[in-house]
Amino acid sequence: MKLIYIIVAFLFLVSIASAQENFMVSSISFVGNKSFSDDELRGIMLTKESPAAFFRFTYKIIHLGGPAVYLDPFVLKADLQRIKQYYFNNGFFFAHADSSLKYDSEDGTVDILIKINEGTPAYVNSLRYHGVSDSTKNFMELLHEKPILKNGDRYSAKRVDGEVGHVLGLLQDDGYTYAKKDSSVVTVTDSNSDSVHAAVDLYFDSGRRYLWGDLSVLSLDSSKASFERHIVLREMLFKPGDVYSFSKKTESEQRLYSLNLFEAARIATPEKPPANDSIPAVISLRFRPTHEITPELLVNDENNAFNFGGGLGYLQRNFLGDARLLNLSAKLQLQSFQLVTFSSKVLHDTVTVGRVEATAQLTQPYFFSNAMSLTWGVSSLVDKQQPYVQILLRNKISVSKRFATFTTGYLDWDVERAKVDSLQAIPLPQGLETPQFNSILTFTLQRDKTNDIFSPTKGFFNLMTIEEAGVLPNIINSIFKHSDFPYAQYWKFTLLGKWFFSLNENSTNVFALKANVGYAQEYGTYQQNQVGPIPLNHRFFAGGSGSIRGWRTHELGAVPFPQYGGNALIETNFEDRFPVVGNFGGVLFIDAGNLWNTYRQITLETVAVATGFGLRYNTFFGPLRVDFGFRLYDPSAPAGQQFLYQQSVSTLLRQVVVHFGIGQAF
Repeated sequence: MKLIYIIVAFLFLVSIASAQENFMVSSISFVGNKSFSDDELRGIMLTKESPAAFFRFTYKIIHLGGPAVYLDPFVLKADLQRIKQYYFNNGFFFAHADSSLKYDSEDGTVDILIKINEGTPAYVNSLRYHGVSDSTKNFMELLHEKPILKNGDRYSAKRVDGEVGHVLGLLQDDGYTYAKKDSSVVTVTDSNSDSVHAAVDLYFDSGRRYLWGDLSVLSLDSSKASFERHIVLREMLFKPGDVYSFSKKTESEQRLYSLNLFEAARIATPEKPPANDSIPAVISLRFRPTHEITPELLVNDENNAFNFGGGLGYLQRNFLGDARLLNLSAKLQLQSFQLVTFSSKVLHDTVTVGRVEATAQLTQPYFFSNAMSLTWGVSSLVDKQQPYVQILLRNKISVSKRFATFTTGYLDWDVERAKVDSLQAIPLPQGLETPQFNSILTFTLQRDKTNDIFSPTKGFFNLMTIEEAGVLPNIINSIFKHSDFPYAQYWKFTLLGKWFFSLNENSTNVFALKANVGYAQEYGTYQQNQVGPIPLNHRFFAGGSGSIRGWRTHELGAVPFPQYGGNALIETNFEDRFPVVGNFGGVLFIDAGNLWNTYRQITLETVAVATGFGLRYNTFFGPLRVDFGFRLYDPSAPAGQQFLYQQSVSTLLRQVVVHFGIGQAF
């Protein structure tokens, strides 16, 4: 008889659930959630809100948007458990979650209200490590240097796992190759109603401490078995007899990949602990083709503008041995283009904007050490802008050195001949009408701690550049008194910083900030007789998709002719990047800054401000973007028309600037 009652009850519940499943979820709201946002909690749930009617319709037609979502009581019950577990994992050990449903029979919809009682969160008052007492002094110092979890933090299961990974990483970098986690124990004490404490004990099995043993190199491609073994070994950041380090093993693999010789490079160590104290390693390699011809489709936002074009490149790997790379390339890149006839002259029109470049480059990856490389290149460049065309012949030698894991320095020496022809009635800056022969030394220091090359969600990027031109030509001129060739004499510096902050747990909402400051100053012969000004390709420009987005490329400046650039630049950009639906995202931004000829001209009244919004579509090679920029404050506009609110709607629509690009704006 009991069995019959159970079956009847089960069928009754199933019938109720089936009836509820006919109701479309109209909204999901929360009450009592003080520590986590509604969006964060919705992200945990499998039950979702139905898209708006318009997106349900477009989904049926072109699969843009989404289908209607109906209530499933069993899934909702599991969602409540997920929310409770989420609170538990974040230190709310006594949290509860319940739901109430409001049905609309006429519309066939249901509104879900999740009621949460968070309780008192637990804070870590004791953190102890077990099984690491025999580790080295260096390990113990690093252990307490930057902990993921520390006393006083609110308990978080994610942070506990992070601290376990942190400790294991330190152990494996200190010779304990096979270190592993035993267990973690959390003891919760409820001393009174206003205070909950958590004592965290982490247990590890460190095992034996190992040194690096013999290193052997294995080719996985029998047809290319002949290669220079020393090239591989010199890229290793360790040698036999050194203390085993997992991070140095990983970095050495990355260095092998950076040579561009191998399509696969792996350093394998024994899966089981060896009997002695040394770890042998096998470096397995699969080679890339020696010769490679690559057609290119160019789509980028170089010079703060949307560019498209094509090119052809040739690469020879291991050129003359020693892992050298020889690159030959030819590229045509256009920013705008007017249809031409056989009788037209593209280089002399005032519409086409683009560049043609041919380059030959030789890279020596090992230059005195495996942390330093040398690159030598020669190139010819035609840079066509609306008011001018510039022809450059360049010889460039560049040395790069890695100072630390995230810090790299570059020293460049450019010897170039620059010739500029004016195409419009706008006069060239004084001195540029004469071709120049320039020697330019540039030192760049870069520190990159962002977490993604295309769309960073946290970290920072800092860059400092110091540039000087004129020392070498001045020495030659002083030795050979009768030499007479114009050259630029100037100094220049640039400071660039980019910072990224995640605004939610899953890093889908990101606040991004950029600051760019630069200044250049002529000296010597220019100040004496106005000969040898700063070349156009070394000046600052403002406006464009990566600059102040209320203006087009090279159109912003508190200078007579912004197309010819200026000597002082200030740019600041603020962005809020957020998801919309699927791979689509949105951006709200504010940009401020301008371009001046000298620092004496910089005033608050001359700082331009733009605002706007953008759309992003995420792809495997970075987001495709379109931005709509509005001039919030235009210092060059007549008085009474400088601010956005002073503009008529028609004027506002005429001034909106649309930018296209690949990747984020910065």
